[in-house]
Amino acid sequence: MDTARLQPFDIAIVAAYLLGVTALGLWLTRGIKTSRDYFLAGKSLPWWAVGMSLVVSDIGAKDMIGLAADGYRYGLVMMNFDFIGCAFPVLAAAFLFMPFLWIAGVYTVPEYLGRRYNSTVRTFFALIWSFFMMGTVGTILVSAAVMFEALLGWSFWWSVGVTAVLVGVYTTAGGLKAVVVTDVLSCVVLIAGAALICILGFDRVGGWEGLQATIGQLDWTEHHFHLVLPADHPAFPWPAVLLGLGFVLGPSYWIGNQAIVQRTLGAGSQNQARASYVFCAVLKLVFPVLLVLPGLIGLALFSDRLGNPSQWSEGVANRVLPLLVVNLLPTGILGLVVGAFLAGVLANLDSYINSASTLVVTDLYRPLAPNRTDAHYLRVGQALVVVFLLMGVVFARMIQPVFGSVFEAFQTFMTFFQGPLLALLLLGMLTRRATSTGALIGMILGVGTAVVLHSARFVLGPQHAVSYLWVAWWSFFAAIVGTVVVSLVTRPYDEDRLRGLVCWIPIHEESQG
Repeated sequence: MDTARLQPFDIAIVAAYLLGVTALGLWLTRGIKTSRDYFLAGKSLPWWAVGMSLVVSDIGAKDMIGLAADGYRYGLVMMNFDFIGCAFPVLAAAFLFMPFLWIAGVYTVPEYLGRRYNSTVRTFFALIWSFFMMGTVGTILVSAAVMFEALLGWSFWWSVGVTAVLVGVYTTAGGLKAVVVTDVLSCVVLIAGAALICILGFDRVGGWEGLQATIGQLDWTEHHFHLVLPADHPAFPWPAVLLGLGFVLGPSYWIGNQAIVQRTLGAGSQNQARASYVFCAVLKLVFPVLLVLPGLIGLALFSDRLGNPSQWSEGVANRVLPLLVVNLLPTGILGLVVGAFLAGVLANLDSYINSASTLVVTDLYRPLAPNRTDAHYLRVGQALVVVFLLMGVVFARMIQPVFGSVFEAFQTFMTFFQGPLLALLLLGMLTRRATSTGALIGMILGVGTAVVLHSARFVLGPQHAVSYLWVAWWSFFAAIVGTVVVSLVTRPYDEDRLRGLVCWIPIHEESQG
């Protein structure tokens, strides 16, 4: 594969960015005195910083690499992950669900589920979230390794090791505040770098008309310029996009993703948390263009080299963006775009690692080791950052041979549990009738459904693989049915037990008079 030749000016830009973001993160460690400072930034974050952090917590290296790859493979339909999977779910999270997490005073989503249902539900989701976080860290490290191989000629393990150490330095020390503030810088750099790739790529292919004409000549791209694909499409049939993405994956991601929710819980007030979601929704409107169009540009420029995706071998999909970077960008701009990619790597990694540390300490370790000092929990949280980085390194090598792209890997990991998670959050927040026994049965049925559907590709062969969007929908449906049916025949908690946890029950009883 082509390797870029970074000139001294490019290297200076990249070095300045790396030194700047690391120094900023370390400078912010001076205010860390308690676990609340570390995990929730002392609830002092401004709305605009949280909003920008939400963007880069969602859009990072895995999305830059993965959406370019899937844009090459499937076309404009990939924009639906922001158009359908973001706008409405973000607003629903801001105005309906987030206030109850604030009122409950929780640190994590599983902590809310524990208060609403019971400790078993809390522990189960905490465990499954922990494994998901490890897989996500692995996908981000794979993204970094693919790009660094193209840009610098680094080996897989050297790329993974350098990335892990760099992120570990300031995330371990600085906690959520360091993560969010460095994410603000990363967001600006990420938008600038992605925009440059699109602008220079459009110029090379002759604009939108040239792009359509070139791609239209290929015999396997008839749906590449359609946002809505036929119902029999193997990967993104429109019913699955509507149900699996629009009704399940999108809402569950913005309502129940610990890496997302934790940022809003660190805001200065409920109103600031709500404003951060709205600001994020506005910023996200540009990202479908910035992240998917490079895949189409890569298809127009490199289809003779990369060929038909149906014939790809391991790792070919993830080469689309590196090829664009290596072949399009001149000196200076190359350094800026490399900095943008590093911004995506660092922002995504620090978000998920910090959130994973918070979740394990709050939902798994603290219940097992109560009555320890606050300083003790702070030290455990910092140590867990290192643990999650090391586990992510282990997962990284396991991911690439199995999935077509790192974006597909990330979405597949989510579909194992996001459907049941959304079902329990919706029923828990919107109805007092959902019971702890119903939640337990629904959770087991939902996750079990996801496991069975995903196993088809390994048991029956790749030709029988079920789209991860359908997995999301049917696991959600199974969890809803299981929870509702069992809840109807079991006794719910009384009203006082649910006060502040269910939206129809007032926080304080109205005075009599």
